[in-house]
This record gives sequence, structure tokens and C-alpha cells, in this order.
Amino acid sequence: MDLQTLLGQTSLSRFVLDYYQRLPFSAGGAFQAAALADWGTLTALLGESGADVFICRRNERYAGDLPRDAAAATRLVQEGYTLLVRHAERHDARLARLAAAFERDFASVVNVHLYCTPAGEFGFGWHYDAEEVFIVQTVGRKQYALRKNTVNPWPLEETLPADMQFEREIMPLWRCDLESGSWLYIPSGYWHRAEARELSISLAIGLAPHSALDVWDFLRRELLQSLEWRQRLPVLGRASPLTQDELRARYAQVFQALGSDLSHRLTDPGAVDKYLRSRGGEQAAADS
Repeated sequence: MDLQTLLGQTSLSRFVLDYYQRLPFSAGGAFQAAALADWGTLTALLGESGADVFICRRNERYAGDLPRDAAAATRLVQEGYTLLVRHAERHDARLARLAAAFERDFASVVNVHLYCTPAGEFGFGWHYDAEEVFIVQTVGRKQYALRKNTVNPWPLEETLPADMQFEREIMPLWRCDLESGSWLYIPSGYWHRAEARELSISLAIGLAPHSALDVWDFLRRELLQSLEWRQRLPVLGRASPLTQDELRARYAQVFQALGSDLSHRLTDPGAVDKYLRSRGGEQAAADS
């Protein structure tokens, strides 16, 4: 099952042009995906060795022993806790195929998290993710509240703050009700908070968006082969024989030369193709 199956009559290209990384999108028709996760799936994952389990209630993390069977999971749910199995695709072949389909669609790293939230509860308060998130409701009902993020647009995983400062947000609220067989796309950076209307089980398919910093990561691998970029820089500290003005002048020369080299590399006719090959994006480019 892939994103086009979820989209139904809406083409994948139309979704990307109109919604992806721009606006939330919700639809039904996800009954095939809804069959991928239920209470049995959750309890089976909890029993897997190495399962990454996280438990919380209203933004407070559970500090007790992690549940490894259905009885322990039931007790926690009855106490109002949300059970989360992160990277569920590592332990379930069907979820692994789901992740692989999204990886092919977007040439990106994908993970699948499974959430179980009791009625009237929420696990996490207002927050945003650096990933593009596709929520598939598999059991029960859940209401999502969303707001566009003007506090920290285009966030990166490495720079997500502990305090996201939701109180600074000024954008209007948007709500979406999901029931079994429906799904919701949440763009990276969008504020969201979800509350279960009845016992809820859902899948969150998260994929890492490509950012301009990926170009820098690509260039750094290339630059490791360059003598110019491996050159040693003028000595700093008390051992330097140069005055502060001389040091600035020497470093300015180096910076200018390195900047010219970067410009040459980025404008080289073959640079884009080489980058796309490194990211697995050559097929997507050809198909477009």
C-alpha cells in the first residue's frame, strides 16, 4: 500500500503541488491501511525484543516498567496513558512494506509509529515535528487540532527546542476528526494536538523532508577529496606569528578562495545529477 492508494482519485503529483509541505489534507478510503494495526498488533509489538516503547499521559512521561503483554498494556490504558511504539516497521513486516512504499515515493527516510490512546485523553500537548507526517486512523476516533507555525517555520530535527513556545502562535485553529479508515497529512512544522474520542489506535508515518542543508552534507562528502579543503589554516592562539590584522587578511584570502570553489562546484553542469544520484532522486526527476 502506498500514498496513491490513500489518495484515491487525487493524483500523487496533484497532492504534492497543492498540499505537500503547504497545507493539511484529510480523506477517507484508508481501509486497507486501517487493517495494518489493531490491539493485537500493538500487544505483539510490545512483546518484541528491542521494541522502542514510550508511554505518556497529558505530556507527562510514564516512569514505571514498560508493558510487555496485553494485561500490562490494558492496565496502563485504563489509567489514561498513551502507548507509543516507535519505529514499529522494524518489528512488523506489513508496516515495513508500508514504510518502503513511502520511501520509494519520496526518496526519503521513513519511520512508522503506532499510537494507542484511551478515550478522552491525549499523550502529547501542542507540538510540531520536523517530519512530514501521515496519520492513518485504524481503530476508534480521534480529533486533531492544527495551526500553522509562524514561531519556527521549517524546523529541523537537530534544532527542535525543548520549549516550542506555542503561546506565541497567532494563527487560527483548524480541526479534523478521524475515524477508522480515514487519514490526515500534517506538514512538517505544523502545530498539532490530538485527543481520542474513544479508544484510538493510529499509525503515524513520518518522513524526513529534504532541506537545503542536505546539499551541504552532500558537498562535505565531496570536499573530503579536495586538497584545497584539506589544507591547513594559519595558526591561531599565542603561537601565531601574525598580528591580528595579518591573521584576518590571511583568513579572508582563504575564505574568498573557498567561496569561489563552492560556487564553481554548485554551478557545475553535472552537480545536480550527482546530488540526485546520491539521494536516490534520479528516477523521480526522470518521471517528472
